[in-house]
Amino acid sequence: MRGWGWLVAVALAVGVASAAPVPRGRLRVGYIPVDSFAALLLAADRYLPQEGFEVEMVRLPSGAEILSQVALGQLQVGGGAMGAAAFNAAVEGLPVRFVASLHNGFIEDYFTVRRAVWGSEINRIAQLRGRPVAINARGVVTEYMLDRVLRSDGISIEDVDLKTMPFPDMVPALESGAIWAGILSEPFPTLAEDRGVGVRPLRKPPGARPIPFTFVFWNTEWVARNPQAAQRFLVAYLRAARDLAVGNGWQREDNLQVVAKYTGARLELLRRARPHHLDPNLAVDFRQLEDQQRFYMRRGYLKYAQPLPLDRVFDFRPLRQAVQELGRR
Repeated sequence: MRGWGWLVAVALAVGVASAAPVPRGRLRVGYIPVDSFAALLLAADRYLPQEGFEVEMVRLPSGAEILSQVALGQLQVGGGAMGAAAFNAAVEGLPVRFVASLHNGFIEDYFTVRRAVWGSEINRIAQLRGRPVAINARGVVTEYMLDRVLRSDGISIEDVDLKTMPFPDMVPALESGAIWAGILSEPFPTLAEDRGVGVRPLRKPPGARPIPFTFVFWNTEWVARNPQAAQRFLVAYLRAARDLAVGNGWQREDNLQVVAKYTGARLELLRRARPHHLDPNLAVDFRQLEDQQRFYMRRGYLKYAQPLPLDRVFDFRPLRQAVQELGRR
């Protein structure tokens, strides 16, 4: 019996050791404090420590700043909106690849009009011609989304007085009349509605496909040095994304608690915000990514004359391995 007891004790000790996470070093992750980064926030808070990472979340003001720091190797991983910078990074040979969807969105959830003018001075989108309309930055997906909204009623982004300002500034700008409409990301459209200064007039048509909006990207030199750690990052990230994508994940209280922790947003506001969209396997619509590239080219933002193959910008091979490991949903 004493011999068997010793063997059991050894087996248990080996089991405990094998269950411990393999140390994978420090991971610096860039983020913007908005709820569209929820999957990356959940990964950092919930799953990356389980994979053995010591995670440092680095709060930055824009996706462009995050992309720059990832390219320089100051961050290993980050997230940000798709835009001209992503395509230019590829053609410039910067050590960055976009590897997974961060969130997708429907135009109808973002396009917000000043309540004081909608239904009185204007009652259709084409009447925004010549009026001040805001996006958060030029050359990013919000500009593409605004152009699609305007073209749905026969005008384009060239026909409005285009302003740029951070999302939080758009709510008081709608109130004062400094802008008549804008592309706002949650929770700011909900906040504009709460204050009675904004309205989202569009309704999602049947069969609408979400627009690829933001992506996770990493430094490829870090990946080359740490291939196993990079793969474990994506497995952890996929788990976090599924916490949002499956069921009512965007409104789950434990998920909202994590988002509030990193963004400072009020829980009550996050509970009422419209959910973003994520596919449980992080699939995206490639046709819309190609359309975005053509849009940035028309706007003169790209440093090349012919469209790039998307595999110059995106590398979804590690994601496919993560999906295979966790099983397709």
